Amino acid sequence: MRLPEKLRRLALRLAGREPSIEDERLFALFRNRVELKKELTALDDERHRLLDRLKLQEGATMRVEEQMASLEQYLGRFDEGYKSLAYYQLKALWRVTCRRLEQFGAELARQQKDRERKTQLAEFDRARRERVALVERELIEARVLDEQLHAEQKLARLKLASLKGFWNYFRRRGLLDAIQARELRIVAASDQIETLVAQIQAIEAEPPPLFEGLSVEGRRAVNLAVIGYAELLCDRLAPGGLAELARQSTLKRVFDANYGTQQECQALMHQASQAVVDIERMSEDLAEIKRRSDRLRSSAVYRSPEETVPNPNSIAPVEPQAGTQRMAPNVLLDEYWEIHNALVR
Repeated sequence: MRLPEKLRRLALRLAGREPSIEDERLFALFRNRVELKKELTALDDERHRLLDRLKLQEGATMRVEEQMASLEQYLGRFDEGYKSLAYYQLKALWRVTCRRLEQFGAELARQQKDRERKTQLAEFDRARRERVALVERELIEARVLDEQLHAEQKLARLKLASLKGFWNYFRRRGLLDAIQARELRIVAASDQIETLVAQIQAIEAEPPPLFEGLSVEGRRAVNLAVIGYAELLCDRLAPGGLAELARQSTLKRVFDANYGTQQECQALMHQASQAVVDIERMSEDLAEIKRRSDRLRSSAVYRSPEETVPNPNSIAPVEPQAGTQRMAPNVLLDEYWEIHNALVR
């Protein structure tokens, strides 16, 4: 029973009458009416929220339809068709390269995780073996003591049995006291052996620790390798400026693209399609990636001890190749191949 209903009943009793069945029915109807109004208000709010979302979706759909209409009209022009095909060929090259870099980063992170987990388990096993060895040394000493006490006790009992006659009374009494004291030591030694055995079993039954994820150093190593691999991809696509052209296709619309004449566009399309095949079939040059990672590690600066991605301005530039004057791009600063999706945090 709710508080207002209790107050109403109390007020009726103070007035000298009990609530009638009709009063109870009216009150129940009033309470149901209040609950229904609350539900109606909530449904009305939900309706307005859904209408707002519908308007936003209609606006987004309308913008997409306008873009599609503009694109269809644009592609219908003969002089713009080849330029558009070259544009989308470059975007396809960009997506393939991004996917390749992301796959490389994921595989590298998995391998690093496996290495760190194996190292953690090996360290855990080593520490456990050392602890078991310490307890086993104590156990050996306890068992030696126990055997020694049992041997002494056996000799003492034999000696006691050999002491006959009343003149050996005091010797027998002293020997009995020693036997009783030694028996207490034997019990204590047995208890210690049981305790040490249980301790060894508990240590051996300890589960390995949970793996809490890659260490900061591990994530930094993966990220430097990813940056080095991104640079390597740029080098592979440097001829003809494909790397920069592919990046520019993500920064501007197809309407703003310009790749020259029809023949130049066709040549670019052929070059980009061949580059897609090369990237998909490309094998990782691990020695070159390591060389680049070592170069990056020598200059990388991090904003904090917990940061795993180096400051882009600290990335040492790659020396230009022979016969070229253009400095290689800073793949982290220019965000080549959507590199931040491949980095581990």
